[in-house]
Amino acid sequence: MITESDGVYKPRLKDYISFFKSDIKYIIKSMRYYRKLRFVKAQKVNTFYMIFEPFRGHPGLADRLKAIISTYNLAKSNGYEFKVFFETPFKLCEYLIPQKNWLTTLDELEYSISDTCLFHEVSWRVPTKLKKNKQYHCYQYSGNLMPRVFPNTHYKWCDLFNELFAPSKKIIDLYNELNIQPHSYVAIHIRFVNALERFENTYFDNHLATQEERNALILRCKEGILKVLENNPNRPVYVFSDSKVFLESVVDLPVKTLDSHAIQHVSSARNDEATLKTFLDMYVMSQSSAVYRFRAPEIYSISHYALLAATIGDIPFYDLDV
Repeated sequence: MITESDGVYKPRLKDYISFFKSDIKYIIKSMRYYRKLRFVKAQKVNTFYMIFEPFRGHPGLADRLKAIISTYNLAKSNGYEFKVFFETPFKLCEYLIPQKNWLTTLDELEYSISDTCLFHEVSWRVPTKLKKNKQYHCYQYSGNLMPRVFPNTHYKWCDLFNELFAPSKKIIDLYNELNIQPHSYVAIHIRFVNALERFENTYFDNHLATQEERNALILRCKEGILKVLENNPNRPVYVFSDSKVFLESVVDLPVKTLDSHAIQHVSSARNDEATLKTFLDMYVMSQSSAVYRFRAPEIYSISHYALLAATIGDIPFYDLDV
């Protein structure tokens, strides 16, 4: 069944227990910053810093970009200057070119008892106001917020994204080499994680034990692709996935795929080729006419990578159960 979706996961009761635990961890982790505070005045106020510290473990690209746009929405609506430090495991500015000067360094951060405020970006507690004449630091985030339009400011998510970022020349050149017209095709994304092969070292241990189980999942996903083809006659369909096994299995279907040899999760990618592949897939999906995310018990059905692409492009997003 294909359903149009906003892609936003709705918290359940047990999630609020997790939220409480996260708040406790935030307080504990924040002690390292409180110890830096001094009786000095901050020289640069009315500035919000989003900091992705190198020593921390960070989630995937979608969660990081969601956190950036969420905090930018807050900073902009309060008349704050906005800065981002993002250099691990790659420099964000090499793939998303700054449209305004959001680049910063750790040396710019000031730790003033009177002027520095710490900020925790979370979906279960969304403030609308910042204190005047302060310097805000956000080191910790959940990256769960991605509404098409922020309810408190009425800013569109895609507009805020485009105010900050433009795709790099490398991404644009690779897209042009595909020789496809924007919005002339549809995109399918399937996040298998480890279901078909050991793709990433993650808490999500969903590897299927037998080849029969893996073959059955592949077959169901291919049947889902046929449904998308049926609903989009005379339109090319591009299939994206984190599984090389699956992408190699669709050669018998009238669909298109991109080169898959450099597929890696962005958190573990250690070379430009793999990181560029992540951004290219996202950009190609964002330029389609619609994005479909496949859902099944065996796969990671709440992946926001496909939703991120659809939100950037401000195009329809559908969930398809297979």
